[in-house]
Amino acid sequence: MKPLLLLGANNPEAARQARALAAAGQVQIAGFLDNDPAKHGQVFYGFAVLGGFECLPGLVAGHAVVNLITRDTRTRHQTTRALLAAGLELGQFIHPSLNLELVELGAGSYLQEYAVLQADVRLGRNCSVSAGSILNHECQLGDSVFIAPGANLCGKVEVGDGVFVGASAVVLSRLRIGAWATIGAGAVVTQDVPAGAVMVGNPARILRYEPIEKESLDG
Repeated sequence: MKPLLLLGANNPEAARQARALAAAGQVQIAGFLDNDPAKHGQVFYGFAVLGGFECLPGLVAGHAVVNLITRDTRTRHQTTRALLAAGLELGQFIHPSLNLELVELGAGSYLQEYAVLQADVRLGRNCSVSAGSILNHECQLGDSVFIAPGANLCGKVEVGDGVFVGASAVVLSRLRIGAWATIGAGAVVTQDVPAGAVMVGNPARILRYEPIEKESLDG
């Protein structure tokens, strides 16, 4: 397994997870990448910040990478596209305590402690699932999806590429969430969601539409 680079030196919980993985002997953390020049050469909770994208040519051959950016799925998607275009391969950054039996994960998964992924859940590439969130049986996520803390996707929910599911949102069983939709914090989704829709409230309603990202992770 190649040493792992982590993009985004912002959340101290990521450093704690990196320590847990290192202690379990599951992965070697090479350090963090960050495009903020003020962080270059600094130490982030015990891990070196090696630099930004300017460092990539010297790191491609011997490393894998996982994107930790979660503030919005568009930025997450675009920065991961840049990493892949530079020649890096996606690794996995998964808390060692999680039970992932009968779960299928795409490359580039970032799964925090206390996330629950039930049997026959499937994730696309570059997905992030936060602490306290629940993906119940047979949910399917596309690429570059973010599930915020405390969100609950009831069974057999289908989630398109680039969807952002906010904190403590609930999506009822057997619904479809279109690509690049946003489910607001605390929303309760009771019907299928169109692509690009921003959903808020209980029951969730369409607030507006946002543009849909056209480029796949592979460009």
